[in-house]
Amino acid sequence: MDHVHNDDRIVARLDPGETVLDSLEELRDEYDIENGFLSGIGAVDRVTLGHYDTDAQEYSEEEFSGQFEVTSFLGNIGPDKIHTHIQVADDSFESLGGHCSGARVSGTFEILVTLGETPLTHHRDERTGLDVFDI
Repeated sequence: MDHVHNDDRIVARLDPGETVLDSLEELRDEYDIENGFLSGIGAVDRVTLGHYDTDAQEYSEEEFSGQFEVTSFLGNIGPDKIHTHIQVADDSFESLGGHCSGARVSGTFEILVTLGETPLTHHRDERTGLDVFDI
């Protein structure tokens, strides 16, 4: 991973074989990120998607392999959690999306992290079972 940090932004480029969430953890640790919102695009050959069932209060996950274009990658990064969603498209232009539990770069992956000031810590919401911002 190559990256630059300017003022309130970090721009990162991931290379083939790197994993997206591990790379984001490295950035968080290196820069002590407590509040960041992120977006990105790229290509992956493996992605694990999650879907949250609010009634059952549990995630189901499935891993997909193939050559995928990342058409959208959004999320936030705080001291206690990295939360991302991803949408990918295959060579038939069919798309899949959901909570991103993992992704491996196949070509490149470009991420912009916009830093803020309010720490994004989380607590468990009893109504939904989700970890939500503690604000």
